[in-house]
Amino acid sequence: MSFETPARPVERPASMARRMLLVTGLGSLLMALAVAIAASLAVDEEVNELLDDSLQASALQLAPLLHEQLHDSPPGALPALGSERFAWAWYDSAQRLVRASPGADPEWLQRPPQAGLWSSTHWRLHDHLLGEQGWLRVAQSRAERQEASAEVAEFALLAGLGVALIGLPLLAWRAHQELRPLRRLAHLLENFDAASADPRELAAALGSASRAELLPVQRALATISERLGERLAFEREFGAQAAHLLRTPLAGMDAQLAVALKENPGQPRLQRVREASQRLQAMVLALLRLFRSEPQVQRTTLDARALLAGLPLGELQLQPGPPCPLQADAELLAAALLNLVDNAQRHGATRLWLGQETAQSLRLRDDGSGVDAAQREALRQRLHAGAAEPGGAAGLGLRLARRVALAHGGSLNLPDTEQGFEVELHL
Repeated sequence: MSFETPARPVERPASMARRMLLVTGLGSLLMALAVAIAASLAVDEEVNELLDDSLQASALQLAPLLHEQLHDSPPGALPALGSERFAWAWYDSAQRLVRASPGADPEWLQRPPQAGLWSSTHWRLHDHLLGEQGWLRVAQSRAERQEASAEVAEFALLAGLGVALIGLPLLAWRAHQELRPLRRLAHLLENFDAASADPRELAAALGSASRAELLPVQRALATISERLGERLAFEREFGAQAAHLLRTPLAGMDAQLAVALKENPGQPRLQRVREASQRLQAMVLALLRLFRSEPQVQRTTLDARALLAGLPLGELQLQPGPPCPLQADAELLAAALLNLVDNAQRHGATRLWLGQETAQSLRLRDDGSGVDAAQREALRQRLHAGAAEPGGAAGLGLRLARRVALAHGGSLNLPDTEQGFEVELHL
């Protein structure tokens, strides 16, 4: 059964091009809608003014015709002029109702005439004074005006949306063209061999900025890569010199301790000092290799159990088990195992178990105090983020072991376990 650290879901960043297209499209539609509304309001005002003028003109043209019909018709007869959307009423000079069209509304029929335009609940009206002949009231229904305004608004909205839909592909194409330099920069950065190339070559690989907005970005990248290149060159030189300078005195210490043990056998403290010296030598040299900018992993076929048994384990007892063969860098793997052994000792462990589930994996478990589920999850999160445990060396030891696994192209996992602490290395 294999336990792996739960991987965080990788969140894909939002696309600038898609966001720009979305904003452009919604912006175009909203602008078209706003223009259509503004046009509708403006046209609605003009339509009302035009209809008011038409209403007044209708009164002037209708007055002679109605006067003639009213004069010639019998008292009970009504002229046929009028409809559901247009009505009229004739008042005498004393403002008394004389005649009205069939569509006249009783609401405004009872109201005395007054010169000019006015409105009732469902009608727009105009009262026209005819001198001694009386008053003529003409009315137009509001429904007709609303229908005219609605048609104007509909045409304005359709025209605005049509313009927006026609212009949207052009805006999208233009946005795509303007983002091309940014995509080119991203492509060049993605294809730059950061693992092996000199960072100082990045500026030449990117070339000159083709847009003013990209100029500070490329300048910053050039400055950072130049400083990083200088730092890496210094680290290479320092690592090579430090390994050379430290190897000789550490080997000399081990030789002197070997002679002292030969001259004074049976000295447990002296033996522990030699074991610590050997451990220090292996650790220092492995860490110097590991923390170079380009750690070179030298894989060989080895038995991890034999490698762990040969390390200075102190009071820890490695429990017997089958061999654990794999392909790995012996020096780096020893450094990782030493760090994990240190963690086990700090947590009160006395026994170690080493096993394999796949050809290139190791599972190291101890019987120490371990951690609870919440602490284990916190360790996983800190390892994933590359942060050490605050105030503790255990977190640093796990980070170093994880760095060894990453140098091999693998990973470090913390399986769930009820007792002790367990680490799984994939190499």
